[in-house]
Amino acid sequence: MMQKLPNEFLEELRQRIDIVDIISEHVELRKTGHSFTGLCPFHNERTPSFSVSPDRQMFHCFGCGAGGTVIRFVMEHDGLSFMEAVEVLATRAGMSLPAGFVVEPTINQQKTQIRERLLQANELAAKYYTHILMNSDAGVQALKYLNERMIQRTTAVEFQLGYSPNQANMLMRFLSRRGYSPEELELAGLIVRVGGEWIDRFRHRLMIPIFDIRGQVVGFGGRALEPGVKPKYLNTPETLIFHKGHLLFQHGKVRKQIRSKRHAYLFEGYMDVMAAWQAGIDTGVASLGTSLTPEQARLLKRDCHLVTVVYDGDAAGISAAKRAVEVFETEGLEVRIVQLPDGRDPDEFIREFGTKAFHHQLQVNALTPLQFLTHSLRTTADLLSSAGRQQYMRHVMQLLAVRASPIEKEAELRNLSQEFNFSLDSLKEEMRIIEKKTHRQHRRIENKETLQVKPLEKGFIEAGQRILQWMMLDNDAFAEIESHAVDELATPEQTALLALLYHWRLTSETSIETFVDELEEEDLRKLASALLIDNSVPFDKRILEDYLRTIRSHILERSYKEAIAEVVQAQLAGNSALALEIKSRVDALMREMEALKSTRFSVAVKGGDEEARMR
Repeated sequence: MMQKLPNEFLEELRQRIDIVDIISEHVELRKTGHSFTGLCPFHNERTPSFSVSPDRQMFHCFGCGAGGTVIRFVMEHDGLSFMEAVEVLATRAGMSLPAGFVVEPTINQQKTQIRERLLQANELAAKYYTHILMNSDAGVQALKYLNERMIQRTTAVEFQLGYSPNQANMLMRFLSRRGYSPEELELAGLIVRVGGEWIDRFRHRLMIPIFDIRGQVVGFGGRALEPGVKPKYLNTPETLIFHKGHLLFQHGKVRKQIRSKRHAYLFEGYMDVMAAWQAGIDTGVASLGTSLTPEQARLLKRDCHLVTVVYDGDAAGISAAKRAVEVFETEGLEVRIVQLPDGRDPDEFIREFGTKAFHHQLQVNALTPLQFLTHSLRTTADLLSSAGRQQYMRHVMQLLAVRASPIEKEAELRNLSQEFNFSLDSLKEEMRIIEKKTHRQHRRIENKETLQVKPLEKGFIEAGQRILQWMMLDNDAFAEIESHAVDELATPEQTALLALLYHWRLTSETSIETFVDELEEEDLRKLASALLIDNSVPFDKRILEDYLRTIRSHILERSYKEAIAEVVQAQLAGNSALALEIKSRVDALMREMEALKSTRFSVAVKGGDEEARMR
């Protein structure tokens, strides 16, 4: 049985840890009134619905419902148990766990221990590869390759480059002597089983370590040194610590500079990042051999608002850049695209034309998405035939209808008019037709989305929420609610939370934050965190009585409808006695509903008279 942490310890921990500091390490937060808002890290969204309250030290997402204190955030974000999250935060706060506190081993803890072993194995492997490159005859060929690519020795040291020998199991033997089993090294992606034998995954390759945001080695990219070897780049497979769609090459190293400049450069390959680094670009990152993912875009969004994409200038690079633009814009980032001439990649361009020419390209040829997409249309258009030119112009205007501002539309239409000898008026008329068609298509999509929007909450729902909120936050309100013997609210969830709040108020000395964190049912925890982070209404007895009448009216109306249905069922079954019995219950419900309406009317009149006297 796990020993329960003292409430005093948990309260002190929450006081020492600022929830805004913790969450801002993972989410880009913006000040909005007394709270902070951002995109929820627990579900995919375009419009921020994630709110953090520094006053309450709580978070809540109004989209997916996730919410709680800083402990709950660490649990959900890092996949930890309650006790593990407390340990992580206590270490950060410089606090020791209470004497005699024992945490039973859990699956998450075992996973954490395995992660630590894999991280240590990768760190040792990186040092081993670097030593071989810099201090042995075996690394000469790799150093020669770096020299040919004009990668300086200082850059190789900065990026901790290495070399994997062209032998079957040298790394495995090295790590085995340090206590690692073949099974652990396989989990780390460092060795593979071939024909019943273990061999090193990376052999005769330039080794490029890949770091996570904390600067820990989580994997490698291995570049083949012999021509024709496939694959040219071999990456660590997906492991417990390496998820390439959630990482960016060199992000941890340059994150501080990206935050300072609010601008990042995205390259395709490792060598491009290193060449750009040597050229003075200290905010460059790269995706890890995959198309850009939304998760990678969100990593950059935490640190900047502008990303310049500098992919290869060939057809594959242009296609990848288009996908990157779409991903970045979906995530709300501003984006520019640089296409280097003659299909060159950044590494080639810098080696051939030098640093100054590369900086000139970045400054002068950075295109907006509209300019980039228009240019891409031109490269594939048939501009020699009349039909091809007209098709090209329609495609450009369709693009303008969706993306362009009025000034951009005017300028581009003038360019088309001059280049293809069409009157500006005719192009504007064609533009209006395309815009109308595009507008109708968007309206149809919006109408479909509107049909899926949930209706606004009814009065009895809000009444129940306000009563629960008062019970959480106001001692006087709780005493008044208890005196009314309120035992049912508008929904089953509200009623369940009401019962738990009664128990907490009467038997527990924990804070409301601890109460929310310890709620076992997810739906109730979501409801409670939403109420805590929402703006509260000052307690007023008259408002409480009105809320109680609203809820009682709803409950009576629901019971009345259910009773009517029971009468019909009894009559259809030929059970006249039962139908008569239920009918008497229907009449009683009707009388109570009428009495409640009369009470509400008299209260409203009385309230109006009081306001008149005050005036």
